Amino acid sequence: MSKCIGCGITLQNTDQSKLGYTKDLKNKYCERCFKTIHYNEERKITNFDNSKIIDKINKLGLFTIMLTDILHLDKETIEVFKSIKNKKVLVINKCDLIPDNLKLEHLAENIQNSYSIDSEVLFISAKNKYYLNNLISLIEDAKDVIFCGETSSGKSTLINTLISSNLTTSHYDNTTLDFIKLKYLDYVIYDTPGIVLNKKRITDGKLNVKIINLNPNFVYQIEDLKLQGTGSITVYINDSIVISSKKKDIELSHEYVLNGQDIELANGFIYASKNVQIKSDKELNIRNSIIKKVV
Repeated sequence: MSKCIGCGITLQNTDQSKLGYTKDLKNKYCERCFKTIHYNEERKITNFDNSKIIDKINKLGLFTIMLTDILHLDKETIEVFKSIKNKKVLVINKCDLIPDNLKLEHLAENIQNSYSIDSEVLFISAKNKYYLNNLISLIEDAKDVIFCGETSSGKSTLINTLISSNLTTSHYDNTTLDFIKLKYLDYVIYDTPGIVLNKKRITDGKLNVKIINLNPNFVYQIEDLKLQGTGSITVYINDSIVISSKKKDIELSHEYVLNGQDIELANGFIYASKNVQIKSDKELNIRNSIIKKVV
């Protein structure tokens, strides 16, 4: 049976309420992809099983390229990466958002050390075509590869850029619905459904950097996190998120002393310089800083 060239779902013309519907089985796209491409319409998909996606990736046993970006790099993302048993590389997309004073080679080394990963870490920008040659070299060496990553991480956009394919791309979650096998020259490239993680991610927008000198008399709201304390923090966060503060009116129960470490957020992270004392309303995910070597 034919599959949609945009999302990989098997085409069917019997039930308009189900995925893969098209009026004519000779069409290249399902109705969902057609409306996404031409009318920017969204149809939410909620029944994805991450374990099945990872299992299939591992069974294929091919060199695997996992995409994320600097704002969505956290313990949950790395757990997915570590569950992939194939030879693999972690690719940080949207590197054009990273400030110039953060050197990519230092970031790569710090990411490896912070999360105890042996695999190579590369930085690219699929949108602006930065540093794609390094990735192309890996694909040429491996021949057959799998692209995976969190939903809306840019997998399909990157593949389209690399081989001029026709995968459906959008800013909506779960655009790709099934494994899509593409042939290009003597290479085989698989696109995969996006991994759905538990945190609420914002995929559009730019990186905003804000330095805050904490005042113990104020509570700072960053995403859904409340903080108070003393010392200087630098917040690297999606620019659509508003950071607010107000006079201290609550007691926060979790206490930390940070020395050059990061606090993970759903859409960014906080760098805490030396001897930063922090109280928070919830348990924090803290890592060795990925930005500690700056010039």
